[in-house]
Amino acid sequence: MKENLLHHIWQFKKFNLSELHSTTGEKIEIIHSGHHNSDAGPDFTMAKILVDGWEWIGNIEIHSKSSDWLKHKHDLTSSYKNVILHVVYEEDEKIPTLNEKNVPTLELKSYLTEKLLTNYNFMENKPFSFIPCEKLFTNYTQKPAFSFSEKLYIDKLQEKCNRIFRLLEMKNNDWESVLAATLAYTFGLKVNAEAFEQLFLFLDYKIIRKLSANPFQLEALFLGLTHSLKNEDEYSGLLEKEFSYLQSKYQLSCQNIELKYLRLRPANFPTIRLSQLADLLSQYQHLFSYVIGAKSIDQYLKILDEVKASSYWNTHYVLGKESHKSVEKKLSDSQKELIILNAFLPVKFAYSLSIGKSMEDEIITIISELAAEKNSIIDNFKKLGINFKSALDSQAFLNLYKNKCLNQQCLNCEIGYEILK
Repeated sequence: MKENLLHHIWQFKKFNLSELHSTTGEKIEIIHSGHHNSDAGPDFTMAKILVDGWEWIGNIEIHSKSSDWLKHKHDLTSSYKNVILHVVYEEDEKIPTLNEKNVPTLELKSYLTEKLLTNYNFMENKPFSFIPCEKLFTNYTQKPAFSFSEKLYIDKLQEKCNRIFRLLEMKNNDWESVLAATLAYTFGLKVNAEAFEQLFLFLDYKIIRKLSANPFQLEALFLGLTHSLKNEDEYSGLLEKEFSYLQSKYQLSCQNIELKYLRLRPANFPTIRLSQLADLLSQYQHLFSYVIGAKSIDQYLKILDEVKASSYWNTHYVLGKESHKSVEKKLSDSQKELIILNAFLPVKFAYSLSIGKSMEDEIITIISELAAEKNSIIDNFKKLGINFKSALDSQAFLNLYKNKCLNQQCLNCEIGYEILK
């Protein structure tokens, strides 16, 4: 019996609470199970129990076997002196020091349901193809309420805030610069995300501000720092000339930023994405205020609807090599949604935390207006009976899958909690 399961059972009182007795016969009543302690010391603090009608307040220590008390040398540690109850799955040995202090031992083995133990062992030990509870999922959550979707999504935003606040420190609290770096990471997709971000970490955002009225200069700057510009055609020659001027003016050192093209659709080539990013920053020279002020998905889409690569890229995907047909390189619907989900909303959320003003309701409203994402993970959840109403639900379950399912954190999962009732 693993102690993490015993912690879960004790914290949420998932055992028969009627007629509890210690191993020496005292009647035990649980008033408050205490606060779970993840640091050193007793497992639960500030618990309140009744022992034969007498109120005890203190700490609870939990073990699989009572002999673990001696094995872990708790007798020698002062932080365990205030333990008022020793909770074990099985009492395999009497503990003299606890008996001397009249600290009772509660053996849980006879108070647990067979169903709880069976389901836990199934999720913990059985091989699975998707998630640990896949064989039990539909029995307990055929039509789950999405009351926890908002919480899971906010948890995901909290994770993204870690990167954003690191950027904020690096960029001297310049939110416009932080937004641009976050956009760069998003525009780069998984393949070039870090390389695009590296470009914006290198650049002083004051330079981008000065050039933002001229999208060609921004494009020359971005491509010049990431590509070996050569005079392969008229446009690449113009880019090379402009970048040389900018490099000299702003004393920019050469950067070895490696971009990848392999396994990318041509529309997602870094040349196209950098040109689109230059256009966005040129169209909205104070983009941050628009992102923070937007209160609906339509307002965000309006920002992105006219973003496109410069006209040269209508007939090119790489410099100097003309394609057979002309296609305007505007952002696709899926690209717009990625930008909203991975840049606009996380930055808006992080900013709200920084100023102590909640914008959660606005953010939840916006993401609820987006359609649920389509990918293999969402498809597998759908096979288990989940009906995704919007991107709020799909984002929540993607977060659940990444942080709980893959790590078999079933005891810390809302669905796992329902299964283990």
